[in-house]
Amino acid sequence: MDLEFSHEQRAILGLSAHERLRVLARNPRTLLLERRDGGEHLAYPWDRALVLQAEVRAFSFADLLELIHASSKSGFLSFESGEVAKCVYFEKGEVVFAASNQSVDRLGDTLLRLGVISPEQFHEVRRSHLRGGPFGRLLVERGFLQARDVWHGVKLQVEEIVRSLFSYAAGTLMFWEGEVRPDNVVRLALPSGRLIDEGLRRRDELLRFLAQLEDERVRLTPLPNAMLEGAEQRFHEMLHDAPHFAEACHRTGMDPLSGARTVQLLRLLGALRVERIELEGAALRPSADDALCACVERHVKLMAELAAPIVAVDGPAVVRARLLPVAQEVAARHPALLAEVELGPAGELDPTLLAERARRIPGDRERAVRLALGELVSYLEFDLLNHPRIDEPESFLETLESLRAHL
Repeated sequence: MDLEFSHEQRAILGLSAHERLRVLARNPRTLLLERRDGGEHLAYPWDRALVLQAEVRAFSFADLLELIHASSKSGFLSFESGEVAKCVYFEKGEVVFAASNQSVDRLGDTLLRLGVISPEQFHEVRRSHLRGGPFGRLLVERGFLQARDVWHGVKLQVEEIVRSLFSYAAGTLMFWEGEVRPDNVVRLALPSGRLIDEGLRRRDELLRFLAQLEDERVRLTPLPNAMLEGAEQRFHEMLHDAPHFAEACHRTGMDPLSGARTVQLLRLLGALRVERIELEGAALRPSADDALCACVERHVKLMAELAAPIVAVDGPAVVRARLLPVAQEVAARHPALLAEVELGPAGELDPTLLAERARRIPGDRERAVRLALGELVSYLEFDLLNHPRIDEPESFLETLESLRAHL
């Protein structure tokens, strides 16, 4: 049932006049509500139990997919991050279907990206597709593919949607348990175990390409192309005023991962040229990533703040000696970031060196930083809380809460 609210209540909840709410889950102290505005969204199951909700920052898609696969669960998995919405259907732990609201996940875009159809075939079918009709059927009618090829193409599309989920470092995952059948079930040839391996590899490839695009020396030059539509057309047009990748994504409201895949598609269509220029003057960091540098700097600063009262009591040499074996243990688990990194006189770390190392880590670089430096932060918090000669350490930790909250 949809819930009714007054104008004042809608203002408090941040709801528009057209949005409706319904209860997804009810607990003794909490309610989980679904926002519905009448648009085209991937529908949530209404007759199945919502059994799991997680944030990707804490539990990656790979972790959750492995859990569903290992426990042979059937159900419906929803992913949302900003305007991105994707879903995956499972039967006894195996992926059987997936859907997405992103234009880069459409059948034609996927077949072009994977080399199944040519840019010329893509353009010709798209002209007809604009007048209506399923894209796959139009491919068969034009004689470009057989019906069997389209079936395999839809299977590739489903696999690509699932693989794309491995690249997101933020978003919400929800899982409804129980058999949920989509309108068109296409069983994958790949079992979930192999899909996880391929998804992680594709994630690393996409993130490396994204790092190249985010280099401030990279320019995206739009080339004439009359057959673009939707999100690709808006992104293409924006490049005339915003040739930098990050700015174009921001202005079009496109998340960076979808933006990177859009760039790949536009290059295949001959609608885009990626150029790297050399700038005179200021020295530039290769593949600069401000968010990654900020993540490193916040962890290093918090470590220094936590160590400060211990240094005041025990002296810098004692703190460094106590932290050194812990740092060596952490470095053994995270060698790409911390192997052979020297501690300073009071156990401090060099954020510039760590940021440079972090940029060379494949995959989710911020997550790698949080895991490695988070262990050192946790140790210093423990050391501070249990120090026999520091009075009221809890009050000191409270002063660092704002910094701790941004890790």
